[in-house]
Amino acid sequence: MSATGPADGRLGYELLERALERHEAYDLAAARMWSLEALAALQCEEGPVSCAVAQAQLVVGRVAQALTRLDDAEHAFRRAADVAERLEPGPARALLRLRAREGIAVTCRLQGRYAEAEQGFRQALADAEDILGGSDALVADLCCGLAVTFKYSGRFREAGALYRRALAVAERVHGPESSAVATLYHNLGGLEHARGDYRAAEPLARRAVELRERVLEPGHPDLAADRAALAAILDALGREGEAERLLRDALDDLAATYGERHYELAVNYGNLAAIHHRRGELDAAEALYRRALSIKETVLGRDHPELAPTLNNLAVLCRVQQRYPEARTLYGRALTLLEAAVEPTHPNLTACRENYDTLVRIVGPSEGRTSTPRTGRNHAHPDQRPTDSTRSNPRTRPVRSGIALR
Repeated sequence: MSATGPADGRLGYELLERALERHEAYDLAAARMWSLEALAALQCEEGPVSCAVAQAQLVVGRVAQALTRLDDAEHAFRRAADVAERLEPGPARALLRLRAREGIAVTCRLQGRYAEAEQGFRQALADAEDILGGSDALVADLCCGLAVTFKYSGRFREAGALYRRALAVAERVHGPESSAVATLYHNLGGLEHARGDYRAAEPLARRAVELRERVLEPGHPDLAADRAALAAILDALGREGEAERLLRDALDDLAATYGERHYELAVNYGNLAAIHHRRGELDAAEALYRRALSIKETVLGRDHPELAPTLNNLAVLCRVQQRYPEARTLYGRALTLLEAAVEPTHPNLTACRENYDTLVRIVGPSEGRTSTPRTGRNHAHPDQRPTDSTRSNPRTRPVRSGIALR
């Protein structure tokens, strides 16, 4: 995205270009400041309704998303959609409307409102195909966004078909070695990881890293996220040492960009905790799980389904330490979140139910939930495969790390 407008030195356009540059560089605090100043300047210069004002609202929304200020992001995208609706018909209006609707759908997904996200992506994709054809970059972006939503819900086959379609378009539009293509390989690797096919996942994740290394400087957060994804897969394949090294390096780079209270760090603190957990280093694991949970609760809220894997893994740890009442509370909270948000057959819900049932067999039912029901719906994305494990109990299955999608 680049600012477009009259080349007469207007302040609003200059500020918007500055915001875009800072966003591209992941200087998010500066990007937020300049985008808000650009929006105010453009509203003064052009009035409340113009293509430039809608574009500025989109930038404000994207920066807010990157900062996980999700309420702010939704507000900005809805304002962009409102402005776009009031523009004169034409190609610019059509593109702005579609990008605003994409932003709303992505924000709904990040907020855990997966049914709304699916509906928004489907409608935007259908309109984009009618207006732009099937081979436009925006169509690829919308296919990817809908695929991510399906992956969160456990609808893996539908997600895979959409990712492959998006990849074919992105390779034609952006080139086979572009960052956009790297993102799709990252997500395809994450999908195979979620399916439990770790050997299929590894070459996809490595391809993402290789492509990103060619176009980005060391330390870039997108490259760090790709390496963290590869670490999760290597951990699942039993290559724990290599996985931990990659993960710790990625955490350093992500913290340098986002600070210590960002969702990306929460995902990977949880993954590092899982490594400690399987080694039997339970104090270290618990500290990292609780750090991950605290960050998620801060940036996503206490009722978001993405908290469930961390809650489950904390519950596993508590059960192993015979802290049964705490384990029951944590399992109950995780199951409540998942049952309201994921497909009935989602592997994370299945594993969490099995883990809770194990606890019930040990300590007996409580007055509330006695055994886990076998119904569930909607869509969630956990950062870790919530399976019951620790090295101190070799009969249990390993806790699997997970991948944050892009």
